[in-house]
Amino acid sequence: MSRWAIETRGLTKIFDGVTALDGLDLTVPEGAVFGLVGPNGAGKTTLIRTLMGILRPTAGTARILGRDCFEESGEVRQQVGYVPDAPVLYPSFRVEEMLQLCSRLYRHWDWERCEALLERFQLPRNRWILSLSKGMKTRLALAIALSVRPRLLILDEPTGGLDPVVKHQMLGLVLEEVAEHGTTVLISTHQLGDLERIADHVAVMIKGRCLLTRTVEELRKEARKIQAVFPEGLPEAIRRMPEILHLESQGRVYMITVGNGFDTVLEAVKAHRPVYMETVSLGLEEWFIRTVEKEGEKDGPVAE
Repeated sequence: MSRWAIETRGLTKIFDGVTALDGLDLTVPEGAVFGLVGPNGAGKTTLIRTLMGILRPTAGTARILGRDCFEESGEVRQQVGYVPDAPVLYPSFRVEEMLQLCSRLYRHWDWERCEALLERFQLPRNRWILSLSKGMKTRLALAIALSVRPRLLILDEPTGGLDPVVKHQMLGLVLEEVAEHGTTVLISTHQLGDLERIADHVAVMIKGRCLLTRTVEELRKEARKIQAVFPEGLPEAIRRMPEILHLESQGRVYMITVGNGFDTVLEAVKAHRPVYMETVSLGLEEWFIRTVEKEGEKDGPVAE
């Protein structure tokens, strides 16, 4: 059995001459809560739709749960729960009718689980889907995704537009699913605060490529900030260190943002005998912003 819940090799998707996925290599370990981040147009949604078999790649391979995403039987998707950024629900159905349809499509449908989720999310069975708010539709889509008892849960911007209470409830439910059932979660989001709460791995996508992958533990250790005052200004040797993501100054105080190799940079700073030095933790959002800035990413006509 593969230890990867998701594995892509050289995955490429081109739309009318525009490259949305550019030879993407990505592996997601089984049992991980894996955060996928990147600027608009990075290819995150294209990747997810390709994994779900909605889009066919131009080149390369994609596997989920050890099986080809594009095998004819589609059997592997019986084990995948999927919540897209805009849930696909039949507006002319009532909630109950939508659930009945899904229960016939998925062999492992769990009505007991579904009932508990409906109660938890306060979703009335007799409401027309057309009349549901965006937040209620997202909650319904998540309830459906979890009722199939998935081994892999794929979430594309699941908390966008949700109020803080519902967001907290939804993220808590995802954590419960992982803790109780060992479900692998792939979550694509711009809400980096959400990832800091639940993710144990993070990957940055830029222009259809995976720029880097880190565990959250590695980020907490390596991605940090040093504030220092040097007797004669910032030494050129430190300014040129490749581990540094960003430099800025306020008066005589230099703020050195480090993406990796923190110990190396710290020792170099100490070697220049600063008159003042302090280390500060770096949040995921600032790390992401500085990483993208260093890469020189600019918004352009690329597919999402």
